[in-house]
Amino acid sequence: MNSLLLGLTLFITLFLSGCAAPSMYYWGDYSSTLYHSKKTPSDETGLKHQQALENIIEESKTRNLKAPPGVYAELGYIYLKQNKNQNAIQYFKLEREIYPESALLMQRLENVALTKDKKAEDKTATTAQSEMKAEK
Repeated sequence: MNSLLLGLTLFITLFLSGCAAPSMYYWGDYSSTLYHSKKTPSDETGLKHQQALENIIEESKTRNLKAPPGVYAELGYIYLKQNKNQNAIQYFKLEREIYPESALLMQRLENVALTKDKKAEDKTATTAQSEMKAEK
């Protein structure tokens, strides 16, 4: 009786372990790098987290998975803070395409990036005009 019970338990365990759902997303070492970037903020930990996000995107493509929700948005926000506004807009658009429920927030962040670009262009144009006037 004990061997029958043991055999049945082993069979059920093996059967159920084979039914595990495949992962929908690849998270890489997101949790670890995010934790370190928040616990000890520095350029180094920020860069490692940025690289982890880029790695998650690339590895997700390699594994034919969607990037996890928020990864494109977070990477875009990092680029926005670095004044790489065109890169930021690109990632905000990707987040919006893959996760339409984020459309309102992503559109607002795109507008912020566009506004920063416009202000930078205006500042450059004003500086150039000032320099031209000074030369005359």
